[in-house]
Amino acid sequence: MNNFKQFAAGSCYSYIISSGKEALVVDPHISLLEDYEGYLKKNGLSLKYIVDTHTHADHFSLAAVLKNKTGAKVLMHEKAESSVADSRLKDNDVIKIGDMSLTAIYTPGHTDDAVSLSAEGRLFTGDVLMIGSVGRTDFQNGSPESMFDTLQRLKKLSDGTVVFPGHDYHGKKSSTIAIQKRDNPFMKESDKAAFVNFMRSKTIPKPFNIDNIIRVNRKGEAATLEMVAPKQAQEALAKDSKIQLLDVRSALEFSQVHIKDALNIPIDMLGARMNELSSSGNRYIVLCHSGNRSPMAADMLMQSGIQGVKVMQGGMERWQKEWLSVIKGVGGISLERQVRLIAGSLVLLGIILAWLVHWAFIFIPVFICCGLIYSGLSDNCLMGMLLMKLPYNKNLYKTKLGGGTCSIGG
Repeated sequence: MNNFKQFAAGSCYSYIISSGKEALVVDPHISLLEDYEGYLKKNGLSLKYIVDTHTHADHFSLAAVLKNKTGAKVLMHEKAESSVADSRLKDNDVIKIGDMSLTAIYTPGHTDDAVSLSAEGRLFTGDVLMIGSVGRTDFQNGSPESMFDTLQRLKKLSDGTVVFPGHDYHGKKSSTIAIQKRDNPFMKESDKAAFVNFMRSKTIPKPFNIDNIIRVNRKGEAATLEMVAPKQAQEALAKDSKIQLLDVRSALEFSQVHIKDALNIPIDMLGARMNELSSSGNRYIVLCHSGNRSPMAADMLMQSGIQGVKVMQGGMERWQKEWLSVIKGVGGISLERQVRLIAGSLVLLGIILAWLVHWAFIFIPVFICCGLIYSGLSDNCLMGMLLMKLPYNKNLYKTKLGGGTCSIGG
């Protein structure tokens, strides 16, 4: 592959693939417009195609925005309900950029409009095959039967094929077909009935605001959102007292760092406060951590009839990168820091008691160490789960998106 770049927006991955001076973007994320534009400009690339591997249900696609800005054609599967798509993909269709050919593989299961792209030993699987997991099958016309058949097909690809998913919730960026056949329990399952029964037995919360997200992506309504850079937002706030910053992050995130005079309403509580926001007469600039939640929140405000809503690009991350003023450290200790603090204290206490009181106390640090090893291997922290039950943490961690993920395994 001539050139290839992976982009991350939280747990969402997108990709720019290029050959010569032509480029294609896979699953563009609403928060990454400037990242894509910067990469394309730096490398002297012209965006020819935009591919959404399926209709996303957990975040806004940037496809409609990029289409308007660049004139690139949007490609989606023929079953996708979309007023944004210019051309429809079928199984084994070939997409050409420069001197490179990418093959579309119809991979239903997560949804009925899902495609993967294959080129030069790389496979871009969207939300179908993930690292150690697969996409859930209870979204738009998803099907565990179709997912099983799709995985059997993907297992026939070369073992060395590198897998690049649309999501990963544990920081992993890629894998191979060989590793997935060996380690992924869903790829290892050879009994279709057992696979289907397991998938149907899983009850997982839906992503927050899923119906609105699907509507926006199908109609391309993300293109109607007005985006402002942090410095533009700062200037607007200074000039107009009727403009209000609306921070939709969790209470914990807000307590750790926020912008002076910003109003904090976590996104999962926004619906209950809509009348209050509407009757205030204010115009809102909405922000979150990195730019994933704020477009969803802005859409909710606009659907409620609130006028003049804008989204701050890059959220708090970009505001801080541009060295704009913030208020830090007004309470709140992250769950990870709480776990480290308590685990370290228990290990030290056990060693001191074993030394001064009785040797049997050495089992305290041994127990804690075993727990940490289990946490590392399984990616499940039992101490963290217990701490989450404390009233203090329940209030701080109201949720970041208030729902489930696209993965069957979370």
